[in-house]
Amino acid sequence: MTSRQHYSISYLFHASTKLTPGKRRRHPKGQLLLVHQGSGLLQLGRHHYPLVAGQAVYLAADTLFAWHAFAGARVSTLLLSPRLTQPLDSGRLPASALLPALLDKLAHWQQPKDWQGPYGRLCRAAYDELLALSFSPVESQPPLLTRITQAPTEFRLDSQEQPDFRRQFDTDADSWRLQAKLLFALRDLGQGLGLEQLAERYGFAGVPQFEQDCRQWLGTPCHQRGKTG
Repeated sequence: MTSRQHYSISYLFHASTKLTPGKRRRHPKGQLLLVHQGSGLLQLGRHHYPLVAGQAVYLAADTLFAWHAFAGARVSTLLLSPRLTQPLDSGRLPASALLPALLDKLAHWQQPKDWQGPYGRLCRAAYDELLALSFSPVESQPPLLTRITQAPTEFRLDSQEQPDFRRQFDTDADSWRLQAKLLFALRDLGQGLGLEQLAERYGFAGVPQFEQDCRQWLGTPCHQRGKTG
């Protein structure tokens, strides 16, 4: 599929080695996001919903959203042309053995991406499986993820919850919260707040620590990202 734009179904795979903030925009195509590994935040309206490995969400065409991938996230995206029959509402997908297997195979595809061959058939099979599933509301989450949605930068865990968090998110809670703080700080930086204000607002030990964490998790200092948007 060298000319992906000509086909009604297309597939993308993204592996994030760093925190990768997304841009909030309205997408003309329906999109299925499935997290293979790691986690991220799905921004819908005023809410940021965590997605972890094994979870999938469908975002209907013309939905305004952003996907923020945290370090270590490996994510499949299936895009559906408006000319295809597809769900009109967004929602979470139930556990499905077939859909993750199909997308995992596409993620590791090494052969020619021929729409008329096995690659195209895998894309169409994933589309057929999507249509066969019943969605639940995006806000329908387990208690732990609901707490994180309510306070992505400030949630707290007790000692018994720490192993479960690491198992689901493939990282520790402190590292995850730090990435969430950087994500929201970058948002506020784009609204004109200074580095000193942001460092204080999000609990960094001064601007040098703030910039050091930016370099570690984002790859560049935050003041440079502020200049480029």
